[in-house]
Amino acid sequence: MARIIVLGAHGRVALHALRMLAHAEHTVHGVIRNPEHAPDIEATGAEPVLADLESLEQSAVDKLLQGYDVVVWSAGAGGGSPERTRAVDHDAALRVVDAVARSGARLLMVSYFGSSRDHGMPADNPFHAYAEAKSLVDAGIRDSGADWVILAPSALTNEDEGGIEIDEPEGTIDAGEIPRATVARLIAEVVARPELRGVTIRCNAGGTPVGEALGAFA
Repeated sequence: MARIIVLGAHGRVALHALRMLAHAEHTVHGVIRNPEHAPDIEATGAEPVLADLESLEQSAVDKLLQGYDVVVWSAGAGGGSPERTRAVDHDAALRVVDAVARSGARLLMVSYFGSSRDHGMPADNPFHAYAEAKSLVDAGIRDSGADWVILAPSALTNEDEGGIEIDEPEGTIDAGEIPRATVARLIAEVVARPELRGVTIRCNAGGTPVGEALGAFA
């Protein structure tokens, strides 16, 4: 069983993932900023860790992630100002990438289907800051030398968990939708497959069970 830390643990994808990972008998910690969210983390079977990724210096991030086998990034600024988006989705994320590359842990980065340096999002679009941040971080991950998997789901919904369709070869399918619970299952199933490394998994909701789809992808 692995020691796993989930960053952005009070997000809706992360809460599903914490429960699945704890059920699989991993040792799971969830990082939150707000101490009032601790009971929600505990209810999943995980242990809460209080830390503000936005304000931590590199040395503090290194310390926070020390001793874990798997680091899951499911954090984000959640929109708002471009400045805060850059601070969380770019700056803090890259500090995590740097820490993981040094620690030897496995990094699972939750990105999004269209993440690319050619994302095509105009500068006056409110989504531009997020698209820029994610594309730069994903590029940094690929160049980091770390053990990584980038998860790139399409638009998130609150539907019940189901199967997936993976964009393989890349460009086979267009972005669609996928339930948050299915993305959480994808996290849990990727954790269970350490042979999956150095890959980007772009996916929509689909008819193939997640584990089966990953077996074919591998």
